Amino acid sequence: MPRCPDCTRDLPPFQTLCSECYAARYAEVGRPKSLLESIRQSGSNPRRQQVIRDRINAQPWWVAWCFAVIGLGLDWRCAFEWFAGKIPFYSNLVLGRALLIVLACAGVALLATRLTRERRFLVASAVFFALSAELYRFLSTGWIANRR
Repeated sequence: MPRCPDCTRDLPPFQTLCSECYAARYAEVGRPKSLLESIRQSGSNPRRQQVIRDRINAQPWWVAWCFAVIGLGLDWRCAFEWFAGKIPFYSNLVLGRALLIVLACAGVALLATRLTRERRFLVASAVFFALSAELYRFLSTGWIANRR
């Protein structure tokens, strides 16, 4: 005679769970999950984390350099537009301002990769690029609105 694996009760033939254990186990199947529960469940899945790590490791090295160079160019453009284009783009003021912007974006990117326990150059350069692009998008709306 089979036994229920949860409560060890005797079961009729051809049954694997008793009715009480079945109701308890499958009560949450029809219940919709909240967004927070779904995020926690997918974020804590070790297989999903391994797939993400494998995808990051499979990226070619030149992608990271492209992210870094494009982010550097966007930061330089932000510094040049800071002075409304009235100062040459190679002047000390523009270079100094660009260096400050680059250091700020790179610092936040390195902090973000440190907090996520990832020390990969690809992750850091992608975060650096995203921060630089967002800063450029934020500042460019002001430049366009204030042009005469």
